[in-house]
Amino acid sequence: MKALSFKALAVATALLTAGGATATPVTPLTADTGWTSFGFGAVGTLAKRTYSFTVTTAALFKIVDGFTSGDRFQILVNNVSHGLSSLTTAGFKAGTKWDVAYASPNFSHRTLYFGPGSYTISIVVAQRAGTDTALHNGAVRLDTSEVPVPAGGLLLIS
Repeated sequence: MKALSFKALAVATALLTAGGATATPVTPLTADTGWTSFGFGAVGTLAKRTYSFTVTTAALFKIVDGFTSGDRFQILVNNVSHGLSSLTTAGFKAGTKWDVAYASPNFSHRTLYFGPGSYTISIVVAQRAGTDTALHNGAVRLDTSEVPVPAGGLLLIS
């Protein structure tokens, strides 16, 4: 399993922010429509999709590794790093059962809370399972209906 160093993450973030990274298609992400899959390649590269959305209420953005555990992501919101998805245990399988993978501590995942506004999410591959060169897969979703009231209330005042 290959992991991305802090220096490599900083370089990838700087390239993306400066516009030097290869552009990926921006895909509109619609709230409350379930999981949307994305492909990704080598450590330090951007996932094959960048997502954009506008919300008028509090929302939860979720990301999860799929198929075989062992991949990890850095999440950029409007070109600013919002950290890494959770640590992972390599070698577990979930296929495209995104909810199963998200609920498992063996698969890397992360939830970000958003208040009303417009956002662009880019995903940098921070760690990749195995040594193959085939595309790996993960998924994202945006939900407004399940934002807990305490978290939603804090977002509205920020």
